[in-house]
Amino acid sequence: YSVAMAEALDLPQDRIATIRAASLLHDIGKVGIPDSILSKEGPLTDEEWEPVKIHPKLGVEILRHIIDLVNCLPAILHHHEHYNGRGYPSGLKGDSIPLEGRILAIADAYDAMTSPRPYRKQQSAQSALEELRRCAGTQFDPEMVELFCTLIESATSSRLEIK
Repeated sequence: YSVAMAEALDLPQDRIATIRAASLLHDIGKVGIPDSILSKEGPLTDEEWEPVKIHPKLGVEILRHIIDLVNCLPAILHHHEHYNGRGYPSGLKGDSIPLEGRILAIADAYDAMTSPRPYRKQQSAQSALEELRRCAGTQFDPEMVELFCTLIESATSSRLEIK
């Protein structure tokens, strides 16, 4: 999803490659989260949220010595920032969040919503798109949400026409 967004934005190939790598590695910091938290079926307590909130920083720490991945680090660090400044780990707001991080945030959220999780059923694509649109301007960059939704709806429409 994130690469499709980068391509639709006509970003240079090096930035597309950065987004591709970051999309594969953005949650590597979750290795530091106990399995009991990752697989918990109910809501997390405030105490359980603490290691979850540091996984972007841990991911950067794990990858920072790999020269070829240095350009991915801002996207990995900031993929849980919210457009309104209420995300983590840095509380960045709006365009202060690197574009790559804003793109990853949307792709990651859509994937999370449309995949089964221990704590909830997967949502339909339509339901996930509605949630992204609902959170545009607060959690997500509204322009990137519209781009993403257009891409998904276009892909869905194309598949329906082929069948």
